[in-house]
Amino acid sequence: REKEMQILAGQLRNSGSRFWLRACDVCNRVEVERAVKDFVKESGKLDVAWVNSGIGGETSRRKWDWDFVERMIDTNLKGALYTAQACLEVMSKQKHGALVGIGSVATMRGLPARSLYSATKVAFAYYLEALATEYPELQITTIHPGFVDTAINRGNPNRIFLQTPERAAQMMIKAVARKKRQFIFPWQMKIIYHLVRALPFGIYKIMARRMIHLTRPFAKDDK
Repeated sequence: REKEMQILAGQLRNSGSRFWLRACDVCNRVEVERAVKDFVKESGKLDVAWVNSGIGGETSRRKWDWDFVERMIDTNLKGALYTAQACLEVMSKQKHGALVGIGSVATMRGLPARSLYSATKVAFAYYLEALATEYPELQITTIHPGFVDTAINRGNPNRIFLQTPERAAQMMIKAVARKKRQFIFPWQMKIIYHLVRALPFGIYKIMARRMIHLTRPFAKDDK
């Protein structure tokens, strides 16, 4: 969203920071690679890259739509991979840099009605974990946020432990500065995340059937 970036840069013009702005389609690998290369040409290096492409939405049986499914895969997974790989090409030659991938607490288990969103975020998280072993000279950080008050989840009436964008940004920046491999926030969601992952599937299945009510009315034909 180039207009929003320009507004932010204008607000911070007296901060002493320099800004280089480029809008591109994250689903277009050529555009992404060109943007990263042009930035490095301008700045001379790439110290930190935040990979944060994502769209959300329901992908339950009753609302499965292949056009939307493919758009989510292209954005959440392929778009994230395009960005990360373009940045890795630069950082691996530099022998330093931090690659920060934004996942989601939706990776805790397969979430009802949000199966594909969970799947794309799990795939990206495992990809980043593998990178941490392949590139020991680089910092690879995976962040799993809970609910942050942004457009992607404003249709959800049950956003528990909701964080402001400003507060979320502060926590994420601090986690990266501390070189954390994985960061889950807020702390209440971190506890829930690990508890849910530890549940036997039989118990989780019962809980998950009830969780579906948190995001939409339960359909009669859902079984």
